Amino acid sequence: MMKQGLALVAALGLAACETGTSRSFDDPAVQQLYTMSVPEYYAALTLAQRVAQGCDRYVYDSALDADLNDARNEMGRGSLSALGLRNAIELETDVARRSFEVKHNVNVRTDNLCNAGDAETLEGTALSAMLVPV
Repeated sequence: MMKQGLALVAALGLAACETGTSRSFDDPAVQQLYTMSVPEYYAALTLAQRVAQGCDRYVYDSALDADLNDARNEMGRGSLSALGLRNAIELETDVARRSFEVKHNVNVRTDNLCNAGDAETLEGTALSAMLVPV
C-alpha cells in the first residue's frame, strides 16, 4: 500500500511535466478540482488517468495537472501535502473507483471507458476537466 501511494505521487509528478493548460481555471470543472480535499483530488486524477488509458478518444491533461498542482501547493493542498495523506488518498481512490464503476457499469481495469468518459464530460464533472478529447 505504501509503495502504491508513493508510486501514485511519482506518476502524477511525471505526468505533470508538460505545459500549456487546455482549460481555464475559470472552468467550473477545474474549480471543482481546485477546491477538493487532497484525497478527493488525487482520486479524481487517478480515475481521469484510467479513463484516458481505457479510451483512445481521450488523453490526460498533464499540463492542467501541473498547473493545478502548483496552484494547490500554494494553498497547501498539492503534492507536497499528499505524502502525509497517502493512506487517505488510497482509501478515497478505492471508494471513488468503486462508485465510478457502479455509476457507469464498468470495470476501470478491464473495460473500454469511452462511454464513461463521454458521460463524465457531458456532466461537466471534476474528472472530466482532466480529459482532453483527441
